[in-house]
Amino acid sequence: MLARSNMELARSTRVRSAAAHEHEGMTNLTVRSMFVLNILVALTATVAGAQPVAATAAATASAPEAEEEGYRLGAYAEVDVGILAFLKQGTAIAGGVTYGPFRAGLSYASFLSNPSLGGVPGGFNLRVNYLLGINAAYFIGLGQSADSGLYVQTMLHIKQQGVTNKASGAHVDLDSVALGLELGYVWKVYRGLYVAPRVGALYYVDKPQPGNDPVTVGDRQYDNGRHKDWDTYFIPTLSVGYAW
Repeated sequence: MLARSNMELARSTRVRSAAAHEHEGMTNLTVRSMFVLNILVALTATVAGAQPVAATAAATASAPEAEEEGYRLGAYAEVDVGILAFLKQGTAIAGGVTYGPFRAGLSYASFLSNPSLGGVPGGFNLRVNYLLGINAAYFIGLGQSADSGLYVQTMLHIKQQGVTNKASGAHVDLDSVALGLELGYVWKVYRGLYVAPRVGALYYVDKPQPGNDPVTVGDRQYDNGRHKDWDTYFIPTLSVGYAW
């Protein structure tokens, strides 16, 4: 009986020991599983937190690019080389603002007219006392930037021409207003420095010779067929300027 009791006690002890080992194994497995799960949760949180940061960084990086692609407010100034080089006592300047492909500004010119180009009749001198232009242009493109390349410009010219009778010295001032279009091309040579050949035509809405009739200047009649309805410059003139 004693021997049987010892055997049963030993068997019971082994069963409890095996159960204990099994429980310990399960506990270790649970601990390892929880450890791995915690790592996965931490990684997921890190990635989720990094995505808004990456998106913010990308948006910040793209902001200057979007700003660069938008319209920029600028300015320009130029001189008319054609008038300065080929007409006596010439002054010809222009300037204004630019905004993307749009340009608006003022121009001023004064010069002694060339008889062959200005249609001046013999025995008279013709001087443009002033020519004030109000201009608005749109750049079609084909240039290095928004404010370069081919452009079309609308013009309003307020002009006064002085006619002098050479023989008697008699003088008459003729006022006029003209509307027209100009076609030109701005080619940027270096940074903002540019050259711009251009042609244009204007129609006199207020004619220098009222009714297109001859005007009496001293003892002679002044009649200039070149400035009755249209004022054109189909022989290209050239401007040199700088854009900021």
